[in-house]
Amino acid sequence: MSSHFLQSVILLALFFNIVGETAAIEEVGNNQVAASVHVTNGLPEKSEAMKIECSFKGKRLGIHDVGVGEEYSWSVEEKALYFCEAIWGRQMGSWHAFQPRRDANHATVFWLVKQNGFFLSWDNSTWIRRSTWESE
Repeated sequence: MSSHFLQSVILLALFFNIVGETAAIEEVGNNQVAASVHVTNGLPEKSEAMKIECSFKGKRLGIHDVGVGEEYSWSVEEKALYFCEAIWGRQMGSWHAFQPRRDANHATVFWLVKQNGFFLSWDNSTWIRRSTWESE
């Protein structure tokens, strides 16, 4: 099976999932909001937009195109684990965007997506690489 075919299958699977529009939410279901998560595209200028999809408890937040310099953000439930996947050209990446144990004491969780990986910050200035891109 060619790697191009595999990437095409992955992209089709992402696009055919339920696509929902998401905005900052004051309350998610019956749970209190714990924090907001912000994912910023810090990829090289003139790069194509990355596609990002996040989910929690089996619920998808929809697929979003995030251009260079743009941000995608949402509010999270207090005790829910949020998982994100991104595709940028032939690169794919995944990470835990919000982990209750790691992030519970922070009002905002920042992610910066760069060419060399996915970086976490709680103050939007000190960054720790938590994941890297994978190619097909």
